[in-house]
Amino acid sequence: MRRGLLTVFVFLLFPLAPVYAQTVPIQVQVILASREAGGHVDPAIRSLVRELQRDFAYTSYRLLETQRGQVGAQRPWRTAIAGGRPLNVALMGASGRRVELKIATVGVNTRVSLHRGGPPFLVGGPPYRNGVLIIAISAR
Repeated sequence: MRRGLLTVFVFLLFPLAPVYAQTVPIQVQVILASREAGGHVDPAIRSLVRELQRDFAYTSYRLLETQRGQVGAQRPWRTAIAGGRPLNVALMGASGRRVELKIATVGVNTRVSLHRGGPPFLVGGPPYRNGVLIIAISAR
């Protein structure tokens, strides 16, 4: 009986072990989206323009900052973004090249699923200055 329980216990833990053992490098780009006349797009984020314009109804997009960090199942990544707002990113799961993250900041508390090395996931954020913050997060 003990051996059977031990086998079940090990089987249940085995799929979770790789998640707890790994860290995932992430990149966060903080973008200010607004409805400025003239519709300026920062050249630094030109590769995101199509997705930004598809998902958000703004005319101007300006990269405010780019930050890099590492997140692990037992080690969330914490930083401050535009205006001193706290940003917390936690690894919720990983399978192959797929990564699931929990993202939390003022007005945002969501889970996203990313492909390592794939395009960033865009998260609409809180109001800031004359627009809103958009967080583009990617996993490496």
